[in-house]
Amino acid sequence: MKYSFLAYSALNDSLVIDISHIDHVNMAEEKLSAKVGAGIRLGPLYTVLAAAGRDWPGGICPTVGLSGFLGAGGFNMQMRQTGLGIDHVLSAEVVLADGRTVTASADENPDLFWAIRGGGGGTYGIVVEWTLRLSAFPRSAMVLINWNDPNTTADVANKWIGWAPDTDKALTTQLNVKTNTSQLIGWCYGCSVDKARALVDASGLLAIGTPQVFISGNCSSENARMIGFGANECMPDEQVAKLAPLALNYPQQPFARIANASQFAWGQTLQDPSAPAAQPWPRIVRISKSFFLQRSRRPAPDHIADVVRRIQALPPAASVWGEWHSWNIAGNASSSAFAWRDEAYAHLEFIVTGSTDKQVEDGYLAWAEDLENYLRPVVG
Repeated sequence: MKYSFLAYSALNDSLVIDISHIDHVNMAEEKLSAKVGAGIRLGPLYTVLAAAGRDWPGGICPTVGLSGFLGAGGFNMQMRQTGLGIDHVLSAEVVLADGRTVTASADENPDLFWAIRGGGGGTYGIVVEWTLRLSAFPRSAMVLINWNDPNTTADVANKWIGWAPDTDKALTTQLNVKTNTSQLIGWCYGCSVDKARALVDASGLLAIGTPQVFISGNCSSENARMIGFGANECMPDEQVAKLAPLALNYPQQPFARIANASQFAWGQTLQDPSAPAAQPWPRIVRISKSFFLQRSRRPAPDHIADVVRRIQALPPAASVWGEWHSWNIAGNASSSAFAWRDEAYAHLEFIVTGSTDKQVEDGYLAWAEDLENYLRPVVG
């Protein structure tokens, strides 16, 4: 599954089938589609597609596995314009519980095709290959705004929630809410700098505090996925070509070892063996909660301000991170098992770094449970 913050891909007393080495990318001659091994991670997939001048609407995190990503729906930073990742799947090869391998598509086994896209990973069969519909993304404008005054965070959060899901669908944004800072990352799909700046100006966000603002254009997809994660602005393609492998070119086992725990790392290869490998992705013990905000049940400003206060009440060691995304997305709600497309207005995720100190860890767990008890009745 490889895409479960709640660790459903690593349950106790369960069988884990590692498909990481099923990671081929066989592109059709016209480059409009590709048959892709279900175990590939997004960074290596982007590496192959970029070399062919093609792209696909996946997430920013390069170590996420394709199948877990699609099983969860396929959230991405282009989704308000292009839809979810599952909207760009043509078919899949699936091994069923009785050992048969079948094709799932709109024409063959359509019920299975409906279920495996957004209905949860590892539930209906083992997908071994996806056929993806490819395209060439347009050059885009990118937005990065940093606020370093914690006294502005509640105002920023409320202004963002009131604006981001309803602005031009070309602009998908992520708001990062932390103990002392907040940050907005925006991908304005196919936009000029002037259009992106006009949308941000209309938000009212720039009137809050004294933010550090970066709005840049002519960004390639590889560059766009680096904004906020090692880059502040769009860069010349020559510079991006040097940096992209360090962010995307991962082997099948991309993670750093946790303490003295064993690690399975057989037959490590790179999709681009001529380029440097990305550095191992650090691993942490984490506690997560997530909530969809619904169009019909939008929280009041006081609710959001209280959530911000809860984030700011945690100690620095918790490294708490509110990762919030604007929704209100395009696409046909009946075409897949993903249940939230019609109602999702925004998605709020909360991540707390765990502790080896049981008393501290219990405090973090109590914080997460208290957040659940407070926010769930508000948002449903």
